[in-house]
Amino acid sequence: MTLKWAPNSNRISPGSEHVHLRLLATTDLHAHLLPFDYYTARPDAGTGLARLAGLIATARAEAPNTLLFDNGDTLEGTPLADTILSDTLPSGAPNPMIAAMNALGYDAATLGNHDFDFGLDYLQTSLVSADFPWVSANIHDKTGHPFVPPHHMLTRTFHDGAGRAQTLRIGVTGAAPPQIAIWSKRHVAGHLTFSDIVDAISAQTRALREDGADLVIALCHSGLGHAFPPGGSENVSLQVASECGVDVVVAGHTHDLVATCTTGGGVPIVQPAAFGSHLGLIDLLLTPEADHWGVEATQVTTLAPSEMPPCRTLTRPFPKLCAQVAAAHRLTRTRVDAPLGRSAKPIHTLFSTLAPCAATQLIADAQRTAATPLLAARPDLAGLPVLSAAAPFRAGGRAGPSNYTDIPTGELKLRHAADLYVYPNTLNVLRINGVQLRNWLEHCVSIYRRIDPSANAPQPLIDHAFASYKFDRITGLRYRIDVSQPPRTDAEGAVINPSSNRVRDLCFASGVPLGDDDDMLVITNSYRAAGGGHILPPDADDPILTSGQSIRETIAHYISASDDCVDISVDPSFSFTPLGGTQVVFETGPGALDHPDALADLGLRPTANALNGAGFLVLEMQL
Repeated sequence: MTLKWAPNSNRISPGSEHVHLRLLATTDLHAHLLPFDYYTARPDAGTGLARLAGLIATARAEAPNTLLFDNGDTLEGTPLADTILSDTLPSGAPNPMIAAMNALGYDAATLGNHDFDFGLDYLQTSLVSADFPWVSANIHDKTGHPFVPPHHMLTRTFHDGAGRAQTLRIGVTGAAPPQIAIWSKRHVAGHLTFSDIVDAISAQTRALREDGADLVIALCHSGLGHAFPPGGSENVSLQVASECGVDVVVAGHTHDLVATCTTGGGVPIVQPAAFGSHLGLIDLLLTPEADHWGVEATQVTTLAPSEMPPCRTLTRPFPKLCAQVAAAHRLTRTRVDAPLGRSAKPIHTLFSTLAPCAATQLIADAQRTAATPLLAARPDLAGLPVLSAAAPFRAGGRAGPSNYTDIPTGELKLRHAADLYVYPNTLNVLRINGVQLRNWLEHCVSIYRRIDPSANAPQPLIDHAFASYKFDRITGLRYRIDVSQPPRTDAEGAVINPSSNRVRDLCFASGVPLGDDDDMLVITNSYRAAGGGHILPPDADDPILTSGQSIRETIAHYISASDDCVDISVDPSFSFTPLGGTQVVFETGPGALDHPDALADLGLRPTANALNGAGFLVLEMQL
C-alpha cells in the first residue's frame, strides 16, 4: 500500500520551501493490544494496536516528518485490561498498552472517559510509565490545578523540500467529555472537575499561539456532534474545528470512521474508528509566513491494514516489550478460561433488539439476585415492585458484524461473563415513578426507525446511529412497541418528537397496568444511573442502593452459584405492535445462520443478497 503525498489537481505540489508534515492518530483503542478476541479465544484480524505497527512504520518511511498521537479511551475495554487491574501481572510492570505506545514512539496523547473507569490511582500509576506527554485542557483537581498538563509544545526539527532543517513548534492540547463527572462519579466526585470542551480548547489554543506555536493540534475525545451544540455538550469536535482556532482535530469517543474538513476545505478532522481497526492520517503542506509556518494544503484519510501482520511486527524490534506482551497475553488467556458453570441453551445477542433474549435475561437475573440482600436490608422499600434493566453490549453497530456475543450451549467461562458485560459498571438501584419509566423506555425504543405500514418495499428497522447499549430491556414489565410512530429522541438523546408514544399497553408482569404515579425500584448499572446514554435526566434522583462489585463479577458469581446449569427463563417483556404484515429488514451478524430455530421463531429469512457491503447478514420479517 502506498501512502505517498499525492495532492489533488487544485492544490500546490510540495516545493523546496515547503515542509510536508504527516500526522498519524489512533483513538479508542480500549486495551486492544493484540489482534485477538479474548471473548471467543480466537484471532481477530480487525483489531489491535499491534496490527497497526507495520502501517505506522510505512507511513513514517514515506514521510520522515511524522508525528503520532493517541486520542484516549486507551486503557480499558478488554479482558487484557482486567488482567492488568487484577494484579495478576508482576508488581511494578508497566501497563502493556503504555509499553507498546512507548515502543511505537507516540508523541502525545489525551485522556478519554473510559480511562477513568478503574479509578484515579490506577490511571495515574499507568501514566507514570509513559515516555510521552498526556494532555487535557478541561480536567482539573479540586484545587483548580490541571489533572494532567493542559497542553504541550513539541519542538521538532523537520526538513523542507530542499532538505534544509526547519524548526517547528507544534502545540498539542486535548479534552474529554465533561459528562465524566457523572459517568465516573464514584471515582472522580470530590477529586476532579470537568469543564466545557470548546471553552477549554479555545483557551489553550490562545496560550499556545502566544507562546509561538506554528500549529495547534486538538486531541478531542469527542464525536463530531452538531455545528452549534449547547454548552457542555458531549460531542463537539466539529465545533472545535470551526471555532477554536486549531489547525487539526483528532476526534473520537463515538467510534465513527471520519476523514473530513470543515466547510471550504478548512480544518482537517480525522476519527479512525476504534479498537485499532484504522489509523488516521493527515498530510499537511506547510509554507513559511512572516513569523510562523502556515497550512497551505491538507489531505486527510483513514487507513486499515490490508492483511493482519504477525504480532512480532510490533514486538520483534523490542525484545523487552515482546516478553511483557507475551506474559500479559498468556496470563489473560489463563485467567479468562477459568470455568464458571454451564448453560443448557445458547446465549447470544444476534436478535437482542428484536425480542427478549437469554443474554439480557442472564444479566437481569444476575442483577436481581445480587440486589436481593441489599433490598432485604431496607424494610422501608418492602412492597415496591422490583424491575431489572439490561442492555446488549456487543450487538453489532459501528464495531461491525463480528461484534456480537455468541456463546454456545455448554461450559461457561469467565471470558463469557466478560463477553456479556464488557464495561466495569457497578450495580445501582433507582426509585422512580411511572412517568420516568415511560420516558426511559421511549428513549430506548427510539433505536427503531419509523416504519410506514403502507410502504410496498421492505424498510430498515434499526437506526444504526444508536449504540446497542442504549437499548435497555426492563424485565418485570410487559409492553409493546409501535414503530409506526416516530422516535421520541435521536441517537444523541435529543428529544425530536416530544409527543410521540411508541410504548403501548405498559403493565407489570402480573398484568396490572402501570400508572404515572406508581413508584417502583429499577436495578440498573452505575453508568445508566448517572445519566449515561442520555436516557435518564442528569437531575434524576441518586441511587438509593449501590454495590461496589462490578456487574461483570455479579454475572460470574451468579453462574458459579448455580448447582447445575444456569437457569435462563426468558421473560417475554416486549414485543411489536402488529402492522398488518409490513415487511422490514433487520441486519445482524452472519452467525445468526447458526441459529435456525431462533430465525424460525422470529419469522426471519435471508434476503436474496444475504450479506451487505459491511458484512452484516440481511434478514426480512413481517410486523
